[in-house]
Amino acid sequence: MDNRETVLEVRSLKKYFPIEKGFFRRVVGHVKAVDDVSFKLHKGEVLGLVGESGCGKTTLGRCVLRALNATSGEIILKTRSGQKVDLNQLNKQDMRALRKELHMVFQDPFSSLSPRMTVLDIIGEPLWAQGMPRKELEDRVRELATLVGLNAGHLNRYPNAFSGGQRQRIGIARALATSPSLIVADEPVSALDVSIQAQILNLLQDLQQELNLTYLFIAHDLSVVEHIADRVAVMYVGRLVELSETEDLYVNPKHPYTEALLSAVPKPDPRLHEEPIILSGEVANPANPPSGCYFHPRCKYAQDVCKHETPPLQEVTPGHFAACHFSSELDLVGVPV
Repeated sequence: MDNRETVLEVRSLKKYFPIEKGFFRRVVGHVKAVDDVSFKLHKGEVLGLVGESGCGKTTLGRCVLRALNATSGEIILKTRSGQKVDLNQLNKQDMRALRKELHMVFQDPFSSLSPRMTVLDIIGEPLWAQGMPRKELEDRVRELATLVGLNAGHLNRYPNAFSGGQRQRIGIARALATSPSLIVADEPVSALDVSIQAQILNLLQDLQQELNLTYLFIAHDLSVVEHIADRVAVMYVGRLVELSETEDLYVNPKHPYTEALLSAVPKPDPRLHEEPIILSGEVANPANPPSGCYFHPRCKYAQDVCKHETPPLQEVTPGHFAACHFSSELDLVGVPV
């Protein structure tokens, strides 16, 4: 039994976008961006959420923050005061009071910062929204700037005076301003140069360990989450298909889709040359997904049952969950960690 403190629990979360047609905008279907997702996130933990572009991971992150309103399901947050709140049931006023508990680090450091605001105002905006006095706010912003490796003497400059890596440090400082219970990092390094990616990942990891932060870390690249995530969840067409401790998932994948993703991870040893698994067909359409297992049209292990029955996300080995009818029988290839 896991006795760790749960900061976030997502239960049967769904986010469907209506498809409208005709002059009267009649709803003719739905895009199932997030389709019945459940997971827990523990205090001080980093949960990596990975999958191909369009699989619904960013939509899931935005639903957790209530930047998007979920269609149904529960988003249970344990606040700093110890109270458990279902964010999906709150009105705008109640949600505004809880904004200090949740923050996001955005993907693009160039478009996520206002060019008309100084760095001092950008980092201090969440504090100003909570009514912090100006002098106290400025002291806190200087402290945060130093914490993320920025020059506290440059706070009166505008974002255009900084590089991409420095701008992302500004975004991280802004996310830390109110000491949130949960930070959603939405592909925070994908828009940066590779050399800068390593610096930002190391910074996020150092901050997580120093401040005991809790991250939902969204990425499309398994090699990015390998060293920062405690557990990894894999999404495919709006659903979780695998969830496990990081090392166990990399070494012993239980879902064919995870095996295919891992085959594309660069190997540090040049003598280890393996051809990546090329999946046939296209990613399933979330507006018209296939019957049964969504992955079965692209899966080389698929059998008749996969076409008709949806596999539940179930525990295959202790702490390792997979949504595959044959997860306990397949001998899938992982990568060394």
